Amino acid sequence: MKNIIILSLLFTSLTTLQSSCQEKETYYRIKTIYREDHEPFVGLTAMSMEEILDYNFHFVRKNGSLHFDYPKKLEINLDSFTNLKQLDITEKDYYEMYDYTFHNSSFLIKFKDNATSSKSKNTIIEFEKVDKEQYDQDIAEAFAYEREVQNKIISLKASLKKQPPIKLLPLEKLNTKVDTIFDDTYDSDIILQIPEQIALYESGDLKNEKFGDIKIGTFKDHSKIYDIEHAEDYGLKQLTIWVSTDPAGFDMKKFVAENENMVLVKEEKDNVVGYTISYDFENDQAIIGSFFSLKYYQVGKTHLFIYGNVTASQMKNAPHDVEMNKILNFNYLISEHITLISNN
Repeated sequence: MKNIIILSLLFTSLTTLQSSCQEKETYYRIKTIYREDHEPFVGLTAMSMEEILDYNFHFVRKNGSLHFDYPKKLEINLDSFTNLKQLDITEKDYYEMYDYTFHNSSFLIKFKDNATSSKSKNTIIEFEKVDKEQYDQDIAEAFAYEREVQNKIISLKASLKKQPPIKLLPLEKLNTKVDTIFDDTYDSDIILQIPEQIALYESGDLKNEKFGDIKIGTFKDHSKIYDIEHAEDYGLKQLTIWVSTDPAGFDMKKFVAENENMVLVKEEKDNVVGYTISYDFENDQAIIGSFFSLKYYQVGKTHLFIYGNVTASQMKNAPHDVEMNKILNFNYLISEHITLISNN
């Protein structure tokens, strides 16, 4: 009888201990991101790493999983956590996660940054442990700030409807010529009619863009990018032709609808002009982010995007609205004179 009582108490203790372990929760928030050898980030890499910090990840560790509460609800089982895509950092295909670890009061995610030409590639995202009170306060403040930002964006949109920032000029008639470009497969010619004063050449710059589910970039599959050569060189602000054989589909109406901060001033079938609203977090205000023109063709299984995007951050030494309108009208004029003839 004594042995039975001892076994019963032991079983009860183990059950209680197991239950306690299962129910224990620990709280974490993103703290910093750095190279393993502590080399500083520079240029575009620094901007990309700052974007990861801006996600402001918060999660609860519970029962072998990470339960994210911010920036959105998400659960990751630690046994199957192998890729940063699981954090919905969807644009970072070139980040190769190789390890994670809980160390003292920190959680570390380790990955290789294959987008950099630097010798220093191993990178660490560090999370810090916080108490529940601090965690709940962080989440409440983050959602309150989101609402404040959204209200300012809505207010700016309403004011710009009364006085649109884009002033499209009447189109000139340009002489045209025939030119041929190719997709990444070289299976068929893409024959275009283009203005005489431009030339198309395959881009040598590091570029990436996303149109719906279609990602096009220098190091991405299915991609080819053509820049425009013209006497008036506007650099990265100038129109670019993005070509992709990605099997995903594209629908212009859906693309516009899914980009809530995109406002159109001209819309025809698969041909739009407009501006985007963004947020200047440094000065805490809604701003006009960019002026853009976008024309889309599908040539067999190939997608063709004729796209120019002039961002306010690219402007220097000129009133933004004047210079942005000037470059947008140039992009729009050239785009309207680029048409598909046929493909063989």
